[in-house]
Amino acid sequence: MQSGISASADLHDAFASFAADSTLFAFPVTISSESLSSLPAIPFPNSSPSTTLTSSLSSLEPILSPTVPLYLLLRTSPTPTAQLIAATYIPSRAPVRQKTLFASTRATLVRELGSEKFADTVFLTEKEEVLDPKTWADSGYTSGGPSGGSGGGRDTALLSVEERELQAVKRAEEEARHGTAGRDLMNEGGSGAAFGGGSRDGTPSAGAGGRSGVSMKISEDARQGLAAAKAAQDPSGDSGSGVLVQFGIDIANETITQVGSPQSNIAARVVHARIPGDRPSYSLYVPGGVQGALFIYVCPGTSKVKERMLYASSGRFFVHYAKTEFGVDVVKRLEASEPADLDGERVPEEVAALSGGGAGGNGGGVDSAPGSGTATPRGEGFARPKRPGKR
Repeated sequence: MQSGISASADLHDAFASFAADSTLFAFPVTISSESLSSLPAIPFPNSSPSTTLTSSLSSLEPILSPTVPLYLLLRTSPTPTAQLIAATYIPSRAPVRQKTLFASTRATLVRELGSEKFADTVFLTEKEEVLDPKTWADSGYTSGGPSGGSGGGRDTALLSVEERELQAVKRAEEEARHGTAGRDLMNEGGSGAAFGGGSRDGTPSAGAGGRSGVSMKISEDARQGLAAAKAAQDPSGDSGSGVLVQFGIDIANETITQVGSPQSNIAARVVHARIPGDRPSYSLYVPGGVQGALFIYVCPGTSKVKERMLYASSGRFFVHYAKTEFGVDVVKRLEASEPADLDGERVPEEVAALSGGGAGGNGGGVDSAPGSGTATPRGEGFARPKRPGKR
């Protein structure tokens, strides 16, 4: 299981009752207390043989929210031979954490209830999309099931789960890179999302800095690591030494932690060899003789969907927290798909550029996207090209 969440015994019993009763149209499922649990089943508006999925959609309106994800197990008609469809509804305005949790758990739901029981799976992102009969009719859900077999003939409104998950990950990574992740664009602050800065006790304060990304809890050892990074920011130190502090996200508790202990006397040319290649990570590298730090985000392509989305959407918050709470001045941001992208002269060249006064210490950092090898400072001209990373 990707998220570690499983179906409760009550859910299995309730689903068995739903599957046996052809008068029931929808079986809503949510995630509560780290477990999949059922909500009251919804009957068909009437039991006429001509009743279809599309003619029954209006009965879902009371349980749909524009900010709350939900699983909907739907029966295509009120007949004993009707097919079941597993729909995952993750609204675009839902908190990022809820999006990732539901996206990474939907496979568990289908698998535990029996994937052979479902004719198709769909992924929807808007309340209006769920309730619009045309969305479903255009894809063949009009008379007892999908046309052309499982998944056949579906338009882009009903992408496969894998396609939607990939889109969500890419969107989160792009939004985080440009500083827009985590913002409540529709002013729906009651969704439970937290934004921006934090406090020294590790509890992020809501509403501080909308452009700083999705906030997370900070563990005590992570705060100690940030303090070590701050202490290492001494421009009078040995220019040949450096301090590397590494961090990770405890996915289950959604907490940023320190990985290992701060490493001293790390030369820029060997930084890549100290970064794990089997999981995502954040690293703060403080070169000797530079009054500032490099923030390095590495996310291997084999990482799970939830890992990728949490790391991508929380990186900007972490940099903001390090600056405002501990005074760690991130003057350069590097991203890579694997540590090998940072080998050779890439990190030493970045350090040399910083030593020469090529970056300002504004705490925001200069972004360098994965594998690009080129950084563009905000408000300045283009930096000189660096060699591309390995692909």
